[in-house]
Amino acid sequence: MDRFAIRPEDPDQPLEEIWPPFGLRLETPRLALRVLRETDFPAWVAAATSGVVRGERNPFAHAWNENSPEELVRGSLPWLWSTRASVGPDSWTLLFGVFLKPVERHGMIRTGGDDGAAAPVVRAGEQLIGMQDCAASEWPVLATVSSGSWLRADHQGVGCGREMRAAMLQWAFDHVGAAFAESGAYSWNEPSRRVSLGLGYQEVGRRRVSDAQGRCAEWEDQFRLAAEDFRRPDWTVGVQGSDRLRAFISADA
Repeated sequence: MDRFAIRPEDPDQPLEEIWPPFGLRLETPRLALRVLRETDFPAWVAAATSGVVRGERNPFAHAWNENSPEELVRGSLPWLWSTRASVGPDSWTLLFGVFLKPVERHGMIRTGGDDGAAAPVVRAGEQLIGMQDCAASEWPVLATVSSGSWLRADHQGVGCGREMRAAMLQWAFDHVGAAFAESGAYSWNEPSRRVSLGLGYQEVGRRRVSDAQGRCAEWEDQFRLAAEDFRRPDWTVGVQGSDRLRAFISADA
C-alpha cells in the first residue's frame, strides 16, 4: 500500500499527495469519477442548474434542486466544502463528480487494480454530468457504504446511472473492503429502484419520511447489497490513487 507522507518544506508537492481524496479516480467505459475540487465548481453549478429532474415529483431528500441558481450556490457549495471534514478512520464522505469522457476515450479503462499516480487525475475534455456520493460511518465496525446520486436530465435514461453506481461499488468492495452497500429511494422512484435491483440489492425495509419539500409523508424503500451478491458489469473499473487514500484515512497512518 502507498504510504501517506508529506515532504517537509516542499512547495511543489502535488495536491493529490497532500490531500489524497483528490487523487482518487475511477474509470468506466464511458465515465470518469473523481472527488470534486474548487476548479470543478463552475461545471458543477452548470450541471446542477441545467435540470436534474424529468418528472413532476422531486426524488431527493431535500429540494436543493428547486432553489434559484443563486440560492443553490449559497446553500450547496458550503455543503460541498464541509464534507472534507468527514474523512477519517471512523467515517468518510466522498463526493465524486461524474464526468463523461470524450468519445475518442470511450471504452479505454485501466483494469489492473490500483495504478497509483500513473496518469493525471484531472483530464482535458471531460464533461461533468452528475454526482455519485459514497459515505461510511462507524467504518471499522460496519464496513458499509451508503450512496446517493444525480444526473443531468439530458444524460438520464442511457445507463449512466447504473454505470456510475457500479463503478463506486466495485471500488468499495474490491479496493477498500466494504462488506455491504445501502441505498434508498421513494417507492415511486422507479428508475432508482431499477438501478439498485439490477445491481443485486435486496429490498430490506420501508420507512415513512418527509417529501423533498417537507410538506407530505412519503414511503422510502431501503435497499442493501452484500459484496458477494453484487451483479457485476462486463467491465472492470479502472482505479487510480486508492492505496494512498486508504493509508490516509487509516487509523495507523
